[in-house]
Amino acid sequence: MTSLQSKEDCRTNDPNNVFTMDVESSLPLPLDRSMCIVFTGHFNGICVEVRSLDEMALLHHMGCFGKGTASRSKPKVVQNDCSPSIMRKRQFLKRSYWYKRFGKSQQSFDTDVFLKEVNDLVSKIVHDCKKQVGKDVIDLVSSDDDINEENEYLDTPHNFDTIDKQNLAVIVPNSDSEDENYFSNMRPKCCVDKIVLQEKLMLTLEEAFFLLYGLGCLQVINNDNQILNIEECWTIFSESVQHFVEKYVVYHYFRSKGYIVKPGIKFGGDYLLYKEGPGVNHADYIVVINFDENDVSDWISLLGHVRMATTTVKEVMMVEVLKSSKENIKLPQDLSEFTVRELILSRKIPIVINNDKDID
Repeated sequence: MTSLQSKEDCRTNDPNNVFTMDVESSLPLPLDRSMCIVFTGHFNGICVEVRSLDEMALLHHMGCFGKGTASRSKPKVVQNDCSPSIMRKRQFLKRSYWYKRFGKSQQSFDTDVFLKEVNDLVSKIVHDCKKQVGKDVIDLVSSDDDINEENEYLDTPHNFDTIDKQNLAVIVPNSDSEDENYFSNMRPKCCVDKIVLQEKLMLTLEEAFFLLYGLGCLQVINNDNQILNIEECWTIFSESVQHFVEKYVVYHYFRSKGYIVKPGIKFGGDYLLYKEGPGVNHADYIVVINFDENDVSDWISLLGHVRMATTTVKEVMMVEVLKSSKENIKLPQDLSEFTVRELILSRKIPIVINNDKDID
């Protein structure tokens, strides 16, 4: 059982104690104030997004922080050199339909408007599901219009101007049409991609607060372009995420031990722990947090987690956050009063070797 390190327990690796420690940092990192880099994140109501390409690349390189919005994990931070991109036909047709339906509407970056549009989309999906009851296939992606009308975007000749040349795309046939004569019958077309997706690095609230509080290398800006301090971020993040205190304590704990911590919802857990990073090896542990000390997990859930971990060559780590007995705890100042207890669950499969020889 290990507790989070307080600032009195922090020690640098410099024997002469030349490097100074940030007073708000709780990690034993030798940092020189003259070399400190401060990143900028924008809180959008759900997570914290980093928009600078250089900051995106550096943040992901220094600890695999965040996830790219247009990428699977590592953000694509290649600058636009005006060279056309290669795109499948179905992807281009769907983007053209999006532009035809939503491109002329007034764009807004207001969080409330975004959430309202999400709720409207969810309501439409639920309504379409009710209409499709009894049918074998439910199409939640295609529009009510005939999809063949979208082919007009490929057949219409284009007169490219200076702005369009920055968004050129080479359209190639879909992957399901690949055969022996795929390249000989490719016949690519050059079109304008009117939907430009800006790559951003999305930080979870636990990652953002760790960079802000644990490392002191992030400043968070709200929708009013105001910089939020540590206390304000803690209040907002705690109200946005259920069990944020326990989740952040666990995140800070494993980051302090040198693990790369990523969300574990894909494998039914709270976190995934990597020793070297997602781009090098698979995760070593699936972390499952027990938020209620009096709640004993049922064996069916435990066996499900263990079976999932065994299938994916991982181990399940049950984690419990123990609160301090200290009265009048003030957060985040008293985060060092929390302790973390971990338990690794493994599935041992006996192997029986049958042979004709006697075993002594």
